[in-house]
Amino acid sequence: MTGVLDRFSRYAPPDEARDQRAARDGFGGIGVTLETATNDFSITEVSAQSPAARAGIRIGDKIVAIDGTPVAGRRAIDIVHLLRGPIGSTVALTIERPGVTGTRDFRVERALVIVPTVTASRDGNIVVFRIASFNQSTTQRVTDGIAEAQHQANGHLAGIVLDLRGDPGGLLDQAVTLSDLFITKGPIIATTGRHPASHQYFAATGHGIAPTTPLVVLINGGSASASEIVAAALQDVGRAVVIGSSSYGKGTVQTVMHLPNDGELTLTWARLVTPSGYFLQEHGVVPTLCTSGLTDTDSSVDATLRRIGDPPAEAARPRASLDDAAWSVLRKTCPTQQGSPALDLKIAERVLSDPSRYSAALGAIHPAGVSALAPQTPPAALTPVGGGLSSSSQ
Repeated sequence: MTGVLDRFSRYAPPDEARDQRAARDGFGGIGVTLETATNDFSITEVSAQSPAARAGIRIGDKIVAIDGTPVAGRRAIDIVHLLRGPIGSTVALTIERPGVTGTRDFRVERALVIVPTVTASRDGNIVVFRIASFNQSTTQRVTDGIAEAQHQANGHLAGIVLDLRGDPGGLLDQAVTLSDLFITKGPIIATTGRHPASHQYFAATGHGIAPTTPLVVLINGGSASASEIVAAALQDVGRAVVIGSSSYGKGTVQTVMHLPNDGELTLTWARLVTPSGYFLQEHGVVPTLCTSGLTDTDSSVDATLRRIGDPPAEAARPRASLDDAAWSVLRKTCPTQQGSPALDLKIAERVLSDPSRYSAALGAIHPAGVSALAPQTPPAALTPVGGGLSSSSQ
């Protein structure tokens, strides 16, 4: 039934729905990530301050039994579900530790675990956030990462890079709050549909923690949904230079309904409208600086930087004024590509290292107008679903 509506509406049976909720909102678990490819269930990561970390479980430990039942030969998804359970409940683990004879037993009390979606790295005074998807912890993890980077840079952070390449999306509210970190005022995104309640307007609160720090966003053909909201919002208000290739163009909003059988019904009910007034659906975000088809060479970097201030003719027009034919032409000037080439980050760092170049790149896009939808309170269930998350974290 949902298949004939559109490609983003769908039904998830109880087991699948449980994993989807866990990816979005967290779950009762112990805070470890397992190596599931070989089914030997070795622990590859232990989250800081997690129940597993407090119990003394380490990276490299191998789970051989859960609650007294051997795990050998079990499916990875079965082990995932055995490790998860109600918050406050306990699970008994039998562990083999490299270099230690015999096994060790641990009894661990489950707590709320939210899968990390953000990793941070630094290059001098530039901090790079790789955001894999948007769940309930995404904005807070970026907030904490910015605070830590500013501390390490003694308050002189030179720039921030949001790497959204391959990010399939996630929660709408997290895309809004992440954008809000960098915008002082004005619109972030709006939604519109047939139902009056689908008309929503999201604007900056004025409480951003990095409203003036130079900012670059990296996107590619795998950037969709919530990641496109962030890229479009920051590009449209002149807050960030967007680098990479044209994004996917997934500009619809889904509402998720929890069903009596514990399954979920996901239905498309609205379209996304950017601050400059164009629909994201099928249009997506076209970068300020395009790297499609370029090789990772110094000459490619220099050639891209020379194009600052000289965008294609279609890119120089207000994007809300483009019809579908003009959008097709614009997207063809920067075809979608997959992967995360090092070239994108090199260009980002060069742009951020030169204030005059950064300023010129910000001025290369000329959006006009903002969404005229009236502000309303967004329903909590709204989520632009862009893709699944790994279920290997427990």
